[in-house]
Amino acid sequence: MKERSFLYYSLYVVFIGALQFSLDGYFYQLITPNSGWLCLNAVILSACLANFFLGRYAQVFLQIKKYSEFINGAFYIIFILDFALLLSLIVSPKALEISYPLANALGLILLILIIASVVVIYNKTKKIDRFFVFGILFLIIGFIMFILKNFGVLPVNFTTENGSKLGTGMEVIFLSLSMANLIRKMRDEREEFQQDALQKSEEMNEMKSYFLSNISHELRTPLNAILNLSKEISKDTADDAIQKNSNLIKDSSYSLLSSINDILDFSKIEKGELKLDSEEFNPKQMIEHLVKNMAYRAKNKGLGFNIDISDELPEMILGDKMRLSQMLNNVLSNALKFTTHGFVTFKVECKPLKNGKVELFFSIADTGTGIPKEKMNSIFESFTQENINNKRKFGGLGLGLYIVKNLADLHEGKVEMQSILDQGTVCRITLPYTVVAVEKKIVSQPEMIDFDLNGKKILVVEDNAMNQMVIKMITKKWLNTEVVFANNGLEGITILQEKSFDIILMDLQMPVMDGYEATIAIRKGDAGEKNKNIPIIALTADVMETTKERVMEIGMNKYMTKPVDKEALFKNIFELVV
Repeated sequence: MKERSFLYYSLYVVFIGALQFSLDGYFYQLITPNSGWLCLNAVILSACLANFFLGRYAQVFLQIKKYSEFINGAFYIIFILDFALLLSLIVSPKALEISYPLANALGLILLILIIASVVVIYNKTKKIDRFFVFGILFLIIGFIMFILKNFGVLPVNFTTENGSKLGTGMEVIFLSLSMANLIRKMRDEREEFQQDALQKSEEMNEMKSYFLSNISHELRTPLNAILNLSKEISKDTADDAIQKNSNLIKDSSYSLLSSINDILDFSKIEKGELKLDSEEFNPKQMIEHLVKNMAYRAKNKGLGFNIDISDELPEMILGDKMRLSQMLNNVLSNALKFTTHGFVTFKVECKPLKNGKVELFFSIADTGTGIPKEKMNSIFESFTQENINNKRKFGGLGLGLYIVKNLADLHEGKVEMQSILDQGTVCRITLPYTVVAVEKKIVSQPEMIDFDLNGKKILVVEDNAMNQMVIKMITKKWLNTEVVFANNGLEGITILQEKSFDIILMDLQMPVMDGYEATIAIRKGDAGEKNKNIPIIALTADVMETTKERVMEIGMNKYMTKPVDKEALFKNIFELVV
């Protein structure tokens, strides 16, 4: 609607200019010096078209239809009469004799309708565009002077001769100011709309984060029990059938956990929240552990699994161990998934760089289904597999390579793919790392076989019975360790006030008082001055990046996610208390 008002106003200015151009004789002198029909009718044609576009501009700009159907209908009657007058000039040359007074009469009625529109709108809204009102006022003054001069009421002098021009000129100035005012309002409305859209977008992102956080929590909580129980059952029995079924449960749970992690990582990538951690780790140990699991999966599928790990790998590097494992796991899983016969080859090489840096090269080759050439440009996009039939045949979300590519970019590395349909695929990953000198390692590593905390006492603040059972199952085999449970943060603080503990394992989402509130209260001294600096490990099913940041901000010492890895849990506790 508002865009049309600009068009109508522009055309009105053009034709009102043409009208003055014709009245002053310039149309005859410059355009039709040989006279003719167009020359004779130029004034009335310009006047009729100027009337029409002024009327349409006022009708649209004032949005009179919202306030008075009667006046809006009257505008259309004037438009019909205006075009009837134009048509009469074409049909009958004699119509020119009466066209001037008729055009003046239509123009006068049009002005009356515009004035009536302004009055009606002001009565209903108490608002009106003052520039529009002044512009129409000057037009009326110029029009009245023009009419009165033609009827001989006013003398012919410079003022009356140019009064209509002056009125029209002032009208155009004020209507232009009115249009500028409209542009400002439109800009303000657009900015307000953008602000509202931004606010809604932020609210939707918050809701999405809250939803994903809850989904993660609700799915990881039972998975924590399923995974750890299946591990313990597998270890505690010698029955091959039970071990086989336990491993099946464990593998299925890890598959589900991997899909949950992919969805959460996809959300982090979308919001630009995916970040890399930095820790010292042994790349060879991590790769060998990963390869062991992949070789087991390949054997179950009847595939060959070839491994070639360079002896030149540094003993320790600085980087994100978990993300490297995730990248290699995603690519190796794809290679095993899309290979029905033949083998998978995993090769790791190393290239030393300057300033204590090193580049690790990972190559994963398979004899699987391959990827068509036309699909190669889209393999790193989200929710992409070779085609929809493959997605049904092989399963998966189609997020694996998308996440690998984004993680490689965060490492400032690269991922390259080569594939031949029905012959196989080769994926090459190049990642830079900082080499850590082994002699600089200060923290002594505990003997994981002993699981001995030397008489330390642990307070576990956890409301979920399944998670309590998992912690009991893990810690019951630890030597010289006492574990006490609290069902919420408030109960945990009460127990802390009564007994001494060496460390706290704190869940985050709990009734009565959650883990955040409990930690803040402990750090403030509500559980006693002696407990203000007690080590606290967040043990949560919430893996969102914002959760991790908040946990550290409020004073927790470490952050761990469920399902709980018993070796990692013991290592973290050992480092903090022993």
